[in-house]
Amino acid sequence: MSTDPIAPAYRGLPAAGGLVSRYMLRLLARPLAATLLLVLPALLLERLLRLFDLLAGAGSPASSILQLLLYLVPHYLGLAVPAALFLAVYVVIARLSQDHELDALQASGISLARLGRPFLAVGLVCAALGIGLYGYAQPLSRYAYRAAYHALTNAGWNASLVPGEFARAGRRFTVSVDRREPGSGLLHGITIHQRLEGGGEVLTTAATGRMLFSSEESELLIELEDGQQITIRPDGEVSTLAFSSSAQSRPFVRRLPIFRLRGGDEREMTLGELWASRDEDEPPVERRRMDGELHGRLVRAASLLVLPLLAMPMGLAAKRSSRSVAILLGAVILVVYQQALQLAESLGDVGRIDPRPALWGMFILFSIFAALVFRHSNRHPEEGAFDGLLARLDAAAGALAALLPRRGTAP
Repeated sequence: MSTDPIAPAYRGLPAAGGLVSRYMLRLLARPLAATLLLVLPALLLERLLRLFDLLAGAGSPASSILQLLLYLVPHYLGLAVPAALFLAVYVVIARLSQDHELDALQASGISLARLGRPFLAVGLVCAALGIGLYGYAQPLSRYAYRAAYHALTNAGWNASLVPGEFARAGRRFTVSVDRREPGSGLLHGITIHQRLEGGGEVLTTAATGRMLFSSEESELLIELEDGQQITIRPDGEVSTLAFSSSAQSRPFVRRLPIFRLRGGDEREMTLGELWASRDEDEPPVERRRMDGELHGRLVRAASLLVLPLLAMPMGLAAKRSSRSVAILLGAVILVVYQQALQLAESLGDVGRIDPRPALWGMFILFSIFAALVFRHSNRHPEEGAFDGLLARLDAAAGALAALLPRRGTAP
């Protein structure tokens, strides 16, 4: 008589498969969402710091930087989804294996292949969503990001002053302030330099003042108090004028640069546009570049379906080795595969190879490798396909740790 309390509940019951599948999906939901919420902000934070460095000098508001980050979400989501799917499946299988739930389920007659069905279903959903993400969301957001970035970095002065910086309010008009009060908008330490058409110069300084911009009249009004004005005429004569209050009005028109139309870069074209443009007599981009981009996106979306087959054997191996080493090995495999796809696209762009068979050939090899590893783990759950390699990596990590000085000991 079996002493396993789970085995009688699952053996011979048709409804057991659905119960186990729902259980697997519930276990998968939390690590999948948690990984996405951790990986995506981390990737965006790295780009946020670079955007602050690039746009701080232009005096761009924080809202414009946040807008650029929103345009980058589809790009980084395409990087985060494969990592999140792989890690989520890995964590679930590793947890079930270490808690001996997986042994109980297999003892009740439920194989690893049966347990993997809900993971493959999630991979299929991710692959379908990946077509929309890689094929449509990313190219449209990439163009929107480039257009917004071009407007922010190349636009003229927007009538805003940054303390300590000189702002060009026209061809011959430069304004600088030492300090600005956020609430009232009062300016302190104002310096205005103006070049006259005849060759002279006018330098105006004021203790306080305000600057008002009228968008309806397209005028810039500067009100100054307690200041001095020095005028240098073309013949070298200098005159000085002190004033208690003064106002200057200048015409001001903000001209935004025109960005190019979308479609000149294959990375900005959707899947439908790439497919339709291939048959044109004069395509906007070389056909080999469009072929590489089109099939590269399809291969990346299809690869999401294969990731659970590789993550499950990794999770089984985590019971017999260190989790960090197993995750590192999985990350290395995925990075090598991703770099191989990028290499095939790059060689196709320069005309060295036809990218279509190269990309799909790599996908087939990756799928066969994942299927063989999963098949071995399904038939021999007691001996994983990566056990030997992970054991050697564990030994190497232990030997390296032994060479490092222990905490508290003298060097």
